[in-house]
Amino acid sequence: MVFKKYFQKDRSPVSIAIRVFLGLMLVFSIIMFMWSIMRYNDINEEKEKKEKYLSELSEDVDKLEYLVNAPMDDAYKIRVARERLGMCFPDEIIFHTEMQ
Repeated sequence: MVFKKYFQKDRSPVSIAIRVFLGLMLVFSIIMFMWSIMRYNDINEEKEKKEKYLSELSEDVDKLEYLVNAPMDDAYKIRVARERLGMCFPDEIIFHTEMQ
């Protein structure tokens, strides 16, 4: 048969070494691919956490800018006395809760 020589197994040491090398490269490539996917997912999670933290900080900055730019009228003085000094009007009823 003409095709018999193509289907004969070549058992030379060079052929075996090449097959082993290619097999190891395949296993290494699969491991590196999986590691890269896991690393990519970790980086995306970290990015989402930092974006959330950044949005929280920008909200805090907005609140502080509002307080800095607020006029110093009676409402401002009353708000500062309530929030920072814990003061209240004599005729007010105060409810205490455990929530902040």
